[in-house]
Amino acid sequence: MTPKLMSVLAMSGLALLSFAGAAQAVEAPGTIAYIGTHGGNGPGEGIFSVRLDPKTGRLSDLKLAARIERPTWLMLDPKRPVLYAVSETGNDGKAQGGVYSFAVDGKTATLKQINRVASGGGGATHLTYDPRLDTVFVGNFGGGQVGAFPVKPNGALSPLSSMQTDYGHGPHPRQTMPHAHGVTVDPSGKFVLSADMGADRVFVYRFDAVTKTLSPAKKPFEQMPAGSGPRHLVFSPDGRFAFLDTELSAQIVSFRWDAQAGRLTQIQSQPIDKPAFKGEKSAAEVAVSHDGRFVYVSNRGENSLQVYAVDQKSGRLALLQDIPGGGAIPWSFGIDPSGHWMIVANEPTSSIAVFRIDPITGKLSPTGLTQSVFKPVAIAFYPP
Repeated sequence: MTPKLMSVLAMSGLALLSFAGAAQAVEAPGTIAYIGTHGGNGPGEGIFSVRLDPKTGRLSDLKLAARIERPTWLMLDPKRPVLYAVSETGNDGKAQGGVYSFAVDGKTATLKQINRVASGGGGATHLTYDPRLDTVFVGNFGGGQVGAFPVKPNGALSPLSSMQTDYGHGPHPRQTMPHAHGVTVDPSGKFVLSADMGADRVFVYRFDAVTKTLSPAKKPFEQMPAGSGPRHLVFSPDGRFAFLDTELSAQIVSFRWDAQAGRLTQIQSQPIDKPAFKGEKSAAEVAVSHDGRFVYVSNRGENSLQVYAVDQKSGRLALLQDIPGGGAIPWSFGIDPSGHWMIVANEPTSSIAVFRIDPITGKLSPTGLTQSVFKPVAIAFYPP
C-alpha cells in the first residue's frame, strides 16, 4: 500500500467518524412517538410528539410537532426522515381532504412541512406507504376514493397519479355509500386493498409500479357480511395471511392470501365482544406482531385490548388475552420498533397509555404510564 493510498484511507476514516459523530449529535436518545389526533388547526392542536424510553417505557417531552387539522393517520418513511399524514377534512363533500409530507427533526422531534396535496376525495382518513413503490396510497372515507401519490426523492408528494372508487352500500345507517377506511399494500407490492366500511367489501386493486396506476383486480372485491363494516386490514409478515377487523359487527377475520391472483379466501371469523356484551359494537385497530406470531385488536365497545395467537400453518386465531385498554374508547395503538411496547390512544379521555409486550407469550401488561394528549387516534414511531 502506497503512502498516498494510506493517507486517503485515513482521511476517509476520519470523515466517516466525523459523520457518525454528527449523526449522534443530531439524534436525541429514545424513540419518538408521533400522535395523530382529532384536533382542529387551532393553537395546540395537530400532530404531537413524545419520547419513549425503550428501556422503561416512560414517556417524556410532549410537544406539538406540527399544526394540521384532523391528522387521523400517520406513517414514517423507512428510507428517509419523512412522515406522511392525512388531514381528514371534507367529509361533508364540499372539499377534498389533504395529504401531507413532513421532514422529521430527530433532535427536536419537530416536523417541517415539505408539501401538501389534495387527497382526491373527501375525508382522507388512512394511508400507507410502500418504499419499494415510492408511492403513498390514501383512503378517503367521504366517498370511497382510493388514490396513489408518487413520492419524490426529497420526500415530497406528487399530485394524484391514479384513483379508483369503491362502490356499494350496506344496511346500517352509516352505510349509505362507500367509505374507504383502511388501505394496505400486499407483501408482493402488486396489489392495494381497501377495507370499505360503507360497502361491506374489501376491494382489491392491482398497482402498476411503472405507470403508477391502480386498476381493479380480476376478482375486484371480497364480499363481507351485510352490516359488518370492514375497517382495517393487515398482512402477516410472510404474506400468507391477512387479518381484518369489522367496525360495525366487531369481528376479527382471518384470510389466506393468494399473491399471484390477488385473492382473499376466508379462513375464520369470530366476535371480539364477550357473549354477555349488550352495548354498541365497535372494533377499531388491528396489528400483527413483528414476528407474525400474534394479532392485536382494540375494542371500543368494551374498552379493551385483545391478543390472539396465530396458527402458523392454518392462519386461524386463538384468543390469548382480553384486558382493559387503559382508558375509554381505545381508538388505535402502535407497537414500537423493538416490539416491547404498545402505546394505546384513548380518544375521548384525551390520553395515551403504555403497555409492555411479552416477546415470548405476546401478552400485554399495563405499566400504569400515561400521558395526556388531546383526542389521540393514531401512533407512529421514529425511527420506524
